[in-house]
Amino acid sequence: MLNLLQQLYLKFNLLSMKSGSYILIPLLLLGCSEGNLSETQSNVSPTTTNTDSNESEELLDIGQVSTIEIDNVILTSLPKSIVLADQAKVDLGRLLFWDPILSGDRDVACATCHLPEFGYADGRERSIGVGGVGSGPNRVEGHTGIVTRNAQTILNTGWNGINELGAFNPELAPMFLDNRTASLASQALEPIRSQKEMRGDVFSEDEIDVEIVSRLNSNAEYQTQFDAAYGTADITLAMVGQALADFQTTLIANNAPFDRWMRGDSNAMSSDQLLGMENFVSTGCADCHSGPLFSDFETHTIGVPEADGLDIPDSGDGNFGFRTLSLRQLTFTAPYFHGGQEDNLDDVVDFYNNPGRSENPNVPTNTLDTDFRNLPNVNGRLATTIVQFLEALSDDDFDRTKPENVPSGLTVGGSVN
Repeated sequence: MLNLLQQLYLKFNLLSMKSGSYILIPLLLLGCSEGNLSETQSNVSPTTTNTDSNESEELLDIGQVSTIEIDNVILTSLPKSIVLADQAKVDLGRLLFWDPILSGDRDVACATCHLPEFGYADGRERSIGVGGVGSGPNRVEGHTGIVTRNAQTILNTGWNGINELGAFNPELAPMFLDNRTASLASQALEPIRSQKEMRGDVFSEDEIDVEIVSRLNSNAEYQTQFDAAYGTADITLAMVGQALADFQTTLIANNAPFDRWMRGDSNAMSSDQLLGMENFVSTGCADCHSGPLFSDFETHTIGVPEADGLDIPDSGDGNFGFRTLSLRQLTFTAPYFHGGQEDNLDDVVDFYNNPGRSENPNVPTNTLDTDFRNLPNVNGRLATTIVQFLEALSDDDFDRTKPENVPSGLTVGGSVN
């Protein structure tokens, strides 16, 4: 009889062969465990099967990510490598990412709110774009005010949409916390059009597209760079989005303690982190925080408190639902939730204690997701070990390269000093 992973693998292969639109990164099933959940002891191992019947399952060698099953829940490491884009496109995308030429007032770059020192977020509850001065938490608000949401890390976003089997479709990858855009290339253009993020007050949404293309086509160095990357010096906005996406795809952090443990390093996680992994599954966290990025990429209404200082409540997908946030790189990316409502992981996990009520006055308790309302209490040793497991999902070895200058001649990264 096929085990759960084999059934899912077969089902997905049939689906992908039918649709022909998915990238499938094959899996290495290092082992499966039914694991007896405990607050005091952890026996889970990616190379050992612990079942009540003591029956071992055959090891399957089918690829590049590592997977383990705990109580019928599949946990998956990130892929060990990525498919690299052409280096000329990556280099071009890096320059565009750091160049304020893409903003209406020429004072903000993509990097302004996605800085390497903050894990490619900005360390703020909510970001400050156009008109702001300074960097990260010390950035001072400008004339357009503060952005509605917390800046999420762009590390590993090239894998958005990836499922438990390491499969994803880059063209359909969900983007933003309300899933309003698909694909990294499309997402990369939206902040340019946002009044508070990069556009400012001088240009309308329609005008900014034309303005940015005109600026780039008037810059000899960018024309040379685009010609080298795309074989034409006639720059289009679609090429800008693709170059930004190609660069961001290289920003990966895929060697966290959890990933190393899943690949066979038995010392990569502590005993408390292993116990936290089991408790993470037993409490239902993994039902939504699933797959290699620990997100199902679906929106859920869970009644998180409203962010401070908003003139209009942020309704997310229209029903106060927000996409399940990735649990990767949390060590670098505080504060947390869609509006930076919590400063530390202990408070984040505490939110899930007594979850059967809404903490948002705009969200009646009876409209919360049923699965959320049915979660068990998470406190004490249970909560502590889960936090320790979350800390095992961060990798501090990622690309922090910042160009010394950009083709526009403007300040690298915008007004961040």
